[in-house]
Amino acid sequence: MMNLPPSNSNNTAISDSRQASTPAFNLLHPTLQEQLYKMKWTELRPIQVDAIHEILEQNTNLIISAMTAGGKTEAAFLPVLSAIMETKDNGVQAIYIGPLKALINDQFRRLEDLCERAEITVHKWHGDVGQAAKKNLLKQPSGVLLITPESVESFFINRPKVIKDVFHNVLFIVIDEMHSFIGTERGAHLKSLISRLTQACDKLPRIIGLSATIGDNEMAKLWLCPRSPGNVHFIKGEGDKTIKYLIKGYPITKVTRTNMPQDETEDSEATETESDIALTADLIETFYGKTALIFANSRARLEFYTDLVGRQIERRNRPNLFRIHHGSLSKAEREETEEALRSGTPTATFCSSTLELGIDVGNVSAVGQIGPPWSVSSLIQRLGRSGRRSGEPAVLMMFIEDCTEGNPVHMVCPKILQAIAMTELLLRKWCEPPATEKMHLSTLIQQILSVITERGGASAETVYNMLIKDGAFTGVTHEFFPDILRGMGKADLIEQTPEGDLILGIFGENIVRDADFYSAFASSQEMKVFHKEHLIGTIDAPPGLGADGFIILAGRRWKITDIDEQRQEIFVEPAKGGRVPTFLSTGGTDIHPLVRYEMLNVLLSDKKLAYLDAAGQEILRSARAYAKRGDLSKRPFVKDGDDIYWFTWTGSRINRTLMALGKFIGGLEVRDEDIALCFSKADFETIKSIYTAFLKERPTADQIAEYFPIKIVEKYDTYLPEHLLTVNFARNSLDVTGAIDLISKSMS
Repeated sequence: MMNLPPSNSNNTAISDSRQASTPAFNLLHPTLQEQLYKMKWTELRPIQVDAIHEILEQNTNLIISAMTAGGKTEAAFLPVLSAIMETKDNGVQAIYIGPLKALINDQFRRLEDLCERAEITVHKWHGDVGQAAKKNLLKQPSGVLLITPESVESFFINRPKVIKDVFHNVLFIVIDEMHSFIGTERGAHLKSLISRLTQACDKLPRIIGLSATIGDNEMAKLWLCPRSPGNVHFIKGEGDKTIKYLIKGYPITKVTRTNMPQDETEDSEATETESDIALTADLIETFYGKTALIFANSRARLEFYTDLVGRQIERRNRPNLFRIHHGSLSKAEREETEEALRSGTPTATFCSSTLELGIDVGNVSAVGQIGPPWSVSSLIQRLGRSGRRSGEPAVLMMFIEDCTEGNPVHMVCPKILQAIAMTELLLRKWCEPPATEKMHLSTLIQQILSVITERGGASAETVYNMLIKDGAFTGVTHEFFPDILRGMGKADLIEQTPEGDLILGIFGENIVRDADFYSAFASSQEMKVFHKEHLIGTIDAPPGLGADGFIILAGRRWKITDIDEQRQEIFVEPAKGGRVPTFLSTGGTDIHPLVRYEMLNVLLSDKKLAYLDAAGQEILRSARAYAKRGDLSKRPFVKDGDDIYWFTWTGSRINRTLMALGKFIGGLEVRDEDIALCFSKADFETIKSIYTAFLKERPTADQIAEYFPIKIVEKYDTYLPEHLLTVNFARNSLDVTGAIDLISKSMS
């Protein structure tokens, strides 16, 4: 395992760079100072020093960026709590918004300790919080409130009359794990909710964003405060965290492998290949008897490897110390695993992104990653889950299965290239910039329904002013708004009174009454799986699932004994047979062009990589030899039988646009292979002629988007008029400028 250069974490001693000003500790309220002494704090980290000065001496909004366990939460809340203690006003004065209930529970425990002597009340509010605690907040709103975006939405829907009483004195709004919201439906929802909350406040609250991965500071500022990004300051933690890192390769010589698909949309058999068995043996060798997190890109892969590890351990007559954690498991299953991780007992856990964020899971000694992650940002987050204690290294091992035979795409071994490319970009301290350009018209529809429900009816002008003119949807033009309302009216989401006010239609009332309305993103309609009275988790029922079938769930094998289709429930008992179930696919994320370009650089380079094991080196040598034979550095087109491959080495949005140009406008048979486009039954001259024509007559993104048969991506897209659905898809999913530039370079 190789030691990599230091990463951006923060374990350095306190140093106050503002020599002319009051020391940061002295700026804190005396009671808070005393509490820190009692908690045996001996120093403040540099980001905490800077944040105290910024929050208590300035009047700006703020982004605090540091790796996991870098002290971000305290950097925000030490000065925030100090400011609250100076005012002692009624009402909630600080709101912490987190993406996960478990994260809110963790932060609640941390803040409770800090606030106990300061006599600041700390409240939490989400679906698992009891009614008594919620009534206490409503009866005497005060202090700090920790809440999810969906629970903020529930306030507007179910308690609109108390919003002013509860939130009028809010001074600060803290957004944790800010990167997880940027560019998503949930992020657009959150920004709109914050905008609506601030309109109910006596004075404009200050916004503080916390994140471990910010790829572009200026774009992050623009996302946080689109109307005044210049009023957002940035604090970044620095440090010298040691990283131990290794990529292990597992060559697959047969390309016809159906037992474990890369994405979750395909059916999944629980049969293993030789590379699976070798990988599983290494997982046991590496993580058995350790507290570790092992990530994979799909719940199906997690279940597959948890089951395979369990069976191999059983054959060795050893106790199984591995567990599993993902969003389709029941709350009880997940919490039991979280407690096991915190207990200090060695617990290696296969997990999805549910444990990627900053939930306290104790001292994780190492992190595993099966397959290349979707983004460099995700890789940084996962790496940061280990080595949280001072002086301990962050440890990550990546396990990559890759084909070395087959079509030209297989021959360049894209999985190992992606793993290496993301590692190289991580070493250069790069990660994906925030996606701030998306329109999120689906979320706007949801918020229109929310505003109308909150007010019992509202004029179109009021809704427009709240959500667009003075609200968060700054990318929506005035001309789009009437068409959105007409589309909603046509679908019976809303209707207009004779006086001109907008009210909910019958169908709109049904949507708003459903608890699913509180989230702006789509959730799957899954079947619950029970063993006796115990809820194990949920699955999407695969086609032909019968009462004599078998499944693998929570890393255990079950036989289906009964199915209640009306109640959407499956009953199981332990069994030796098993089959990985189907889960709703999230499809991953669009890959940034720089990642693909770095993959090409790795392929064409002769650089030796010390963090790659011998098998991984052999896979890379095979890919490089193929690239050299085919002269891929100069010839991006490769003929393979009746097919021609165009190695584009570009991002997902550009490749999607190139595919659409060739297929929908050019009439070619073409499919998107991620790093390449594959053309069937076409010659190079025809391909070149069709694509070079676009250099002269360049279609717009809207024109290209019209051809896509499926443009419904987000939850309420189905209620958009067709022309707005096209505009929305074009803005969010295509990149014509990038596509035209690539055509110009490749076809010359």
